[in-house]
Amino acid sequence: MSSRLLIKNTNKYGQGVCANKDIKEGEIIRKFKGEIISLKECLKRVKRGIMGNDDGFQIGNEKYLVLDNISIYFNHSCNPNGAFRKDTELVAIKNIKKGQEITYDYSTTVGPNITSKMWTMPCNCKSKICRIEIGNVLTVPKNILRKYLNKGLLQNYIVEQLKNINC
Repeated sequence: MSSRLLIKNTNKYGQGVCANKDIKEGEIIRKFKGEIISLKECLKRVKRGIMGNDDGFQIGNEKYLVLDNISIYFNHSCNPNGAFRKDTELVAIKNIKKGQEITYDYSTTVGPNITSKMWTMPCNCKSKICRIEIGNVLTVPKNILRKYLNKGLLQNYIVEQLKNINC
């Protein structure tokens, strides 16, 4: 594991990833890694109980990563301090102090082609802007989604899909 990251109990969600050193806004936190599988294989593994419903990390229209043992511990927040660019590059969108948990908005990594009927999960982040339920990228408030788009803080495949629906 990077000396900048530490997995520890968050006293909120169980295990989470925390900064072991200060991380400045704009710095790469981690490039997510893992086995690349299809949507079909992802669903098969969820059905068999090999993966949890929220363990597949979407990196394409029907492409997922089975996350490695560090990447899987990053938790969600509706007011995160990290976001993705390209497809797997988690970057700091705020200064992160040593000891602070590192989070990203799970909804920003779920393409608009995944309907809320296919995948949602409850949110308990308790931020002032908590949406109560995590869904696809279209559930992110429009002003925040535009900010992510303008700053290049969405995965490539999501940017392409949003262009196709005039977002």
